[in-house]
Amino acid sequence: METALSEREQAIRMAMNLYREKKAQGMDMSNGPCLAEEIIPDWCVDIAHSPRQPVDNQPENQCQSFRSGRVHHFVELDPDGNLIRAG
Repeated sequence: METALSEREQAIRMAMNLYREKKAQGMDMSNGPCLAEEIIPDWCVDIAHSPRQPVDNQPENQCQSFRSGRVHHFVELDPDGNLIRAG
């Protein structure tokens, strides 16, 4: 019997799918852009470096929905699409 994905797992899966789509479209991930202000309710998707670089802390490269408190959770992927963290 298949179990339902948790909200976190669903957000991660959808973030990785979105990453692949954007990468295939030629999107530049080097500056750590926000990929989605809300991928599922209360979750955004951000690209960052691991370890973090100064470019990751620039407001224009962060999800405004998280910075403003509209969403409370995020999936963070590195520029190669690897999961850094989700929470």
